[in-house]
Formats: sequence, structure tokens, C-alpha cells
Amino acid sequence: MPKKLIHSLKFQITAVMGILLSLFSFAISYTLYNIEEREKEMAALHLINRLQLITNYMDMQSFNYLKNAPQSSSAYKRDINLYYDDLKGQLNNKNDIITCFADEHLTAELIDMDSGVDLNLDMKTRETLTQLEETWNNYYKELSATLGDRDDSPKLAAAAHYISENQEKIKIIEDVVVKQLQQDLKNRINWINFVNKLVLGVAFVVAFLTLVGFYIKVIIPLNRAVEGFNRVAKGDFGHQVVLNSDNEIASIAKSFNHLSLRLNSIFQLIHRVQQGDDLDSTLGFIAEQFSSILPIDWTSVLLHNGNATMLELQKVYMDGRPHALPRTIFSVEATLLEKAINSDKPLLISNLRERAESNKNYVFLKLLANEGMQSAIFLHLTQETQVPGMLIFASRQANAYNEEHIELLSNIAHLVTHSFGKTVKMAEQKRLAAIGEFTSGIVHEVRNPLTTIGLALKYFGRLELDEDGSEWAVISQRESARMGRLLEDILLYAKPVKLDLHTINLFDFTTDFIQTNKEIGGANSIQLLLPNTEQRGKNEHQLLVKADSDRLNQILLNIYRNAVEAADSDSKIQCLLKSNQVAHVVTIMITNQGDFIPENILKRIGEPFFTTKNRGTGLGMGIVKRMVEAHSGFLEITSSIEQGTSVSITLPYFERQKN
Repeated sequence: MPKKLIHSLKFQITAVMGILLSLFSFAISYTLYNIEEREKEMAALHLINRLQLITNYMDMQSFNYLKNAPQSSSAYKRDINLYYDDLKGQLNNKNDIITCFADEHLTAELIDMDSGVDLNLDMKTRETLTQLEETWNNYYKELSATLGDRDDSPKLAAAAHYISENQEKIKIIEDVVVKQLQQDLKNRINWINFVNKLVLGVAFVVAFLTLVGFYIKVIIPLNRAVEGFNRVAKGDFGHQVVLNSDNEIASIAKSFNHLSLRLNSIFQLIHRVQQGDDLDSTLGFIAEQFSSILPIDWTSVLLHNGNATMLELQKVYMDGRPHALPRTIFSVEATLLEKAINSDKPLLISNLRERAESNKNYVFLKLLANEGMQSAIFLHLTQETQVPGMLIFASRQANAYNEEHIELLSNIAHLVTHSFGKTVKMAEQKRLAAIGEFTSGIVHEVRNPLTTIGLALKYFGRLELDEDGSEWAVISQRESARMGRLLEDILLYAKPVKLDLHTINLFDFTTDFIQTNKEIGGANSIQLLLPNTEQRGKNEHQLLVKADSDRLNQILLNIYRNAVEAADSDSKIQCLLKSNQVAHVVTIMITNQGDFIPENILKRIGEPFFTTKNRGTGLGMGIVKRMVEAHSGFLEITSSIEQGTSVSITLPYFERQKN
């Protein structure tokens, strides 16, 4: 019998129940059988008692006959009709009973039952019955000979004397038989009681041992498992339940331990990924942690390199160590990479080499196959990341990933890829910060000689030059000034936005701004309309914001200048203030009736160096967007033929705490 089956709780419980059921079935069957046997013995005992009654009756009859012997011929004839027939009937009846005992079979007529009974007597009782039979046979022959035949003047007095003189020996033997039968019956009843007590004792021991075993093998492990579940529920991921058994409870505990390890690995992974800002170390940590829950020989990441249809191989870990490969670019179109990108679930690829050879576009699969990988899983980094891409797990085993692995990854794919995407985003932000710092350095280095060049150009402009020289001097001065403004914008865009926050009433601020900067639209006769005055008196506290007045002034100035440049002559630029009590925000909406901005241009506004102006730097709206976001707000631009173009600045409003 397999060892695992023996340790199974189902087998053990079934075996114990089978033993208990067998014991009780045996006890009941044995008792019923012996009750039936005792009924036979009771019938035999009843028949022996009947035999004793006959013996006593014969004694009494013989005594009465001798005491009242007939004195006349008529009286003698009367006694023959009465005493003789009764005596012969008693003798025949007694002879039948003794014969049945000698044969150990009691007939149905004698015991008044539906069928006869076979006796199962012990040796001593048989010997006594044999002695009774022999004594009775002699007694019966001698008494019959003494009595004589009915038709031949039977000797009733002689028979009565014979009975009186020889009956005692028969009675003694009958008493012995009765005692033997009673003792035999008592012994059998005692044996039945002993067997039943033994069965009950064994059943009690089995039940007690079962209870102890159940407590040790079920209750204690379940308590440990419950404690383990509670500890994990409280955040103690990685807690292990210690069990020394090998049954179903142990299997549950092993599954729990496996789950706890997975939770701990995933928790540690997510914690590390969320805090990490280095792609190399984060990918190495993923390769290390996931190896405990997945068969992994290869871990890599593919990121978009600026082209939406291309992915670039960034980092590779093989066997838990960095693996040197050239930075390779792979096309996404018509490949399994495209299929993975369009799916919100992990994509499983088995038999890599066969799949790679089936399609010439599967270049990345060929790379994996050439590195000895046979199975792979592609996890798409969600679009929430700043740099979308793909996380790759692969194994040298064919069909290495089963349904359990797929289900696990399906459940955690979004969480892992989102967290990993945050690392990618942080790494990208770190890279951009480095670029910004580098750019700031370049701007400072270029600005100084540019200032010198500007001073020199001004000097040349004051000299007596020919017409061409004067024209080139003016153009050079203008371009030098434009280059200076561009450097200032680049420096402003690259540097972190620092704010000096104060409580500002947007109604008052925008009103003062428009009144102060009316000359912005003066050349084109464009009117700057003040905010709606009814807003001031209604929920004034909802127009209070925490903002840097200089930055906010710069934001509005840039937006109004763009609006004036886009608006038609003699048109109006409207400013609206809207508050949202549910979202706790206030919105400044600036609308002009200029030309409609197509969607393809609208979605690119704010990108560095993107502009539709002939002499624009393409950084103005990017700077505005960064400043708005620094105030915990957001910028939205909409455009339609009917309504014109609207720029909305949404900021959280400041609500004073009530005392």
C-alpha cells in the first residue's frame, strides 16, 4: 500500500469508521446469534423442568395409589382405567423427552415451536444426559415389566412400589442435568457479556485514539494554519506554517506556504520596483525574485525608442546575471510583440524555435531561440508608463509554463507591469533631469559669449557701414536677440519649477492682470474681457488658490499673447471663472474666436520645440504646462469651428479651515 495513501486523512478516517462499524456489526451479530442459541437452551431447560414435573407427578401418583389401594374388584378396574393409562402416558411422554435429549434434537411438538431445535451442549452435559438415558432405559424396562400389560391384569401396586423405591435415582440425575444446563447457559451468557464488553472496550480505545489523532493531526494543524492565515492577513507575508504530517491538512499548509512565499516575493518585488529608479538593478531584482515562482532563465525589457512601431532591447539577465547583447531594435508590426501589446493578458509562446521559423518577421523570437530558450511569456508594460514597452520571461524548457503559471501571471500582470512601468518612468524622468541639468549648463556656457556677440553687433550697428553691411548688422542683432530669448526659454523649461505660494483671489488677480495688460491686443483692436462679475459675490472662497503670483502672471501672459496672435482683428478674448464644489477645483477659461486648430496639431501643443509660428521657439506652452502642473493643476486646450479655441487652467481651490 502506498505510503501517501496510508497518511491520507480520508484513508485513515475511512479505516477507523470501518473498524468501528465492523466491531459494532460483530457485537450485534454475535449477540443476536447467541440470543437465538439461548432461546434453544431455554427451551431445553424448560423441557427438563417439565421432565422433573413428570417425575414428581409419578411420585405423587404412586404414593396416593399405595395409600388408597383398591379393596374390591370394581375399584381395581377403576384404577386400571385411571392410574394405568395415566402412568403409561407419563412414561411415554418422559421417554420421548429423554430420547430427544439423547439425540440432541428437540421436536417442535415437545417445545411448542414452529420448528425443532438442535442442541449444542457441552461435553459434561452430554455425559450427564447419556447417564440419564441409560438409567431411564433400565428404569423404563423394569417398570414396564413390573407393571405388565393392560389386558393381562397389570400389577399397579407393584409398579407403585417400584416407582417409590427407584424414582429417587432418576430425580438426582435430572437435577444434575438441570444444574448443568443452567450452568452452561450462565457461562454462555457470561461469555456474551465478556465479548460485548471487549468489543466496546476496543471500540472505546479506537475512538479515543481517533480523537487524539484527530486533535494532533487535524485540530492542531488547522489552528496553525488559521494562525498563519491571520498573520498573512495582517501583512506578515512570507510566514510559513510548520507541519510534521503528510496528509490533506499538510497539503493545504504546503499550498498556503507556497502562496505566502509568492505573496512575499511579489510584495518585495513591487516594493523594490516602486522605489527603484534604475532599470538595470530593477530588472535584476525581478529576475531574482520571480525565479522562486516561475521557471526563468532569461529576463529582459524592450522599450519604445521614440518610434511607436519599434522596440529596443535595453537590458538582459540570463541565469540571474547580466547578459551582454548589442542594443537591438525590433519591428513590432506583424509580430507576436504586436499581439502582446494589443492584449491585456500575458502572451505565452511555447516551442520558440518552431514558432520563430514559421514567420520571417519573428526576429526577436529567433534571438531567444538562438540563446537556447524554448518557452517565453511577454508582459506588456501598460500605456500608463511614460515609455511603453515589453517585459520578457523565458526558459530553456519546452512547455515550461503551465496553467498555474499563466493564471498567476494573469492575476499579477497588470500590477507588475504597472509598477515596473513606474520604474521605467522614474528612470526616464531621471534621464530627462540629467538632460535638463546638462542643457542648463550648455545654456549658461552659450549665453555669455552670445552676450558678447550681441554687444559687438550693437557696436557694428553704430558704425558707418554700406547698405548691405547695415542690413546684415540689423539681421544679426535680431537673430542674436532671438537666440537669447530661446536660451532663456530653454533654461526656464529645463530648470525645476520653484514656487513661492500665497493665497490669491483669482477674480481679483485676473481682473488686475487684464487691466494691466490691455496693450497686448491694442495693435489689432482686440478686446480683453474681464471675468464675469457675478462670480465675485457668489462663493468667493471657491476662487481662492495657493499659487505663485509671478508664475501665474507668466502663465496668463503667455496664453493671452498666443490668443491675441490667433484671434481675428476687432474680436474679443473672453475670460471665465468656474468653480466645481465636488472636485474642489476652480478653472480659468480663456477663449478666442480665432481659426480652428486641427486635432493632430492640438494634441502636440506643449511638446518641446513644436510650434506653428514662423519665429516661435516651441517652448512657451511647454513652460506653461509645467508651471500649471507644478501648482497641482492641469492644462486643457479645446478647439471647434463654432466656439473657437479655449485654454483652461484648472487649479485646486484653497478653503480656509473653520475655527
